[in-house]
Amino acid sequence: MDESIDRNLDTISRRMAELEAATVSALSDGDAVIVRGEPIPASYAEMTAINDRVRAESGWLDIDFDAALTPVQRAQLESWRARQRSAWDHDDLLAVGVTGIVGALAAWFDSALDRAVVKSMEPIRRTKRMRAWERAGKRLPIDYTGPGFGGRAHRVRSAGHDLARPLEALRQIRTGEFRGVRWDHGEKETVSVSGRFREVESTSEALVLWVKHLAADLVTPMSLPLPGSSLLYELDNRDLRKFAHAVYLGPSAGNGLNVRSGILTPSLSVLATEVVLRTHVHAKAYVATGSADLDERRQRLRGELLLAAHALAGAAAAGKTLSRFVMLDDKQRWTALRHMNIPLALRIGCLAVENARAMQARHQSSAEGWDELERLLAAD
Repeated sequence: MDESIDRNLDTISRRMAELEAATVSALSDGDAVIVRGEPIPASYAEMTAINDRVRAESGWLDIDFDAALTPVQRAQLESWRARQRSAWDHDDLLAVGVTGIVGALAAWFDSALDRAVVKSMEPIRRTKRMRAWERAGKRLPIDYTGPGFGGRAHRVRSAGHDLARPLEALRQIRTGEFRGVRWDHGEKETVSVSGRFREVESTSEALVLWVKHLAADLVTPMSLPLPGSSLLYELDNRDLRKFAHAVYLGPSAGNGLNVRSGILTPSLSVLATEVVLRTHVHAKAYVATGSADLDERRQRLRGELLLAAHALAGAAAAGKTLSRFVMLDDKQRWTALRHMNIPLALRIGCLAVENARAMQARHQSSAEGWDELERLLAAD
């Protein structure tokens, strides 16, 4: 036992002597400091790696060198460690691969998934309550289908069905007056129809009626147009008006880009990926620490995993949209936008910004080099 301790002490003393001699030589000659063919570490991370190797070679693995730090220095060290990146392991790669492939399949077979959602909404549509809301909506001014406002695309031409224009919808319901824009050979005509719809006494009552009407329309195959579609129809640009109609109508009834196919159905795959990967990260944290709470490093690991998995699904959605856009003729080309996964694109953008900020924070929190430390010591 005594001989082992003596050997360890000799090893440490020899390394310290080498370091001191090399440092003195480098300072006098102006060269880089070399210890056994290796330069002096330029950062705390390199210093820690060399320190761990020396401790392993000398057998002093049970020595806690952090105990030499003051409480303030130890808190700063732990804060620095918490800001560093956690490397992926095999479980992380497997989780990202599985969720990414599932998301990509959901994006590629989005039409079949949307038909399944439409089929699941059919029982809801047939309930007595939904039928009553649908009948009541026929008597609202926002559901006017007179000349120039009828057909399967009548919801695109009505501000009352546009989620981006709630104030206009409530005004029409309260006053019992329909207001819209009709185009006749390129000439814009403002249409106002009143006298056949009842007025509503309060805004709160109008809001309830509007929500009921939108809910009844949402579960139909045509669903609701994307927010802002009616604004495109009212612009003095025929191409944009045709674009708004073509995207909403799609190749057949219910197969266009609407609130259900563009937001609700794509959100299912996004939510599934979020649930699986978040559960994976919290479970790993619980196994390692006994708590499901995530520290700063594990939160950043979660962001990286989510971005990678969503990016795989986003690439599949973009690939299908582009291929359909190239293959379809000019009249149906814009219907390819129906395969865009809007919630997925927004989520990828948010995660990209989040990970970029995390990377910037890691760079800003890197340890100072030896030159900077020497300057600070000299200043003290």
